[in-house]
Amino acid sequence: MAEEYTDYEGMQQNSHKVLKTVLKVVVIALIIFVYGAVMIRSCARRPEKHILYSNELKAALDEGDVDIYYQSPYDKINRNDDGTFQFSISDCYYIPSTKQLQVTVRYNLAVLEDTKNKYDLKETPTDDCFDYSLLFEDGTRQTSYSYSSYISGRYRFIYLLFDNVDLNEYTTVHYEPEDAEITASNGRIIAHETDTNGKNILYETDENGDAMVYTRTFVSLETYYVEDVNYSKQPLSSLMVFNRLYNFEKVDDYNKLIDFDGKYKITRVR
Repeated sequence: MAEEYTDYEGMQQNSHKVLKTVLKVVVIALIIFVYGAVMIRSCARRPEKHILYSNELKAALDEGDVDIYYQSPYDKINRNDDGTFQFSISDCYYIPSTKQLQVTVRYNLAVLEDTKNKYDLKETPTDDCFDYSLLFEDGTRQTSYSYSSYISGRYRFIYLLFDNVDLNEYTTVHYEPEDAEITASNGRIIAHETDTNGKNILYETDENGDAMVYTRTFVSLETYYVEDVNYSKQPLSSLMVFNRLYNFEKVDDYNKLIDFDGKYKITRVR
């Protein structure tokens, strides 16, 4: 009897060890599965960073080095009234020498079904059913653009390239000391103004009291359904793609970003 009890006790201990091992393996496998799923979904939602290789950019590069600037948009996601995700933007690139601005748009393909319901369409529209334009704070609009796109999982990524965008255009404004709220230690005036959106802008003058006041401080990307492009109506999405009040970084090694191989074919649309 003692030997049988000892064997039974040993079997229990072994079974406990096996059970612990099995549970440990299951937990580890579950963690790996969840982590992997999150990583795959995250990668599917993250656009590849690159700059479209246009004829204008090619001509500029043939003449020598070009300056390319990058800004991560502050307004990144647009949502429906019920909070459902619609459109997002990222990776704003500006090339002064070609006067081109490129911005990446992402949306879930479920937005196509939402568009069908919104406009009472008989069929779900195709992926090319949206029209984009840039809106500047003075009310002017840029509608001429080209694009390249691809689909990854449930997401469509669109690289919009707008021509004839001059973000460096400015007017010279003269400020007297009484016009300024701040005078720098070097004697130059820091002129302080409030724009139409209530944001504060500072201008540092030169020794003569003259400051460069840029024409375009804010640029928004507006999205419309292609069959309902009416600029007097509220767009499906309006997101700020450029804000001069935020950091605008110069891209040092832009050759790694430019699509020299033509992997992303540029399609002229407007």
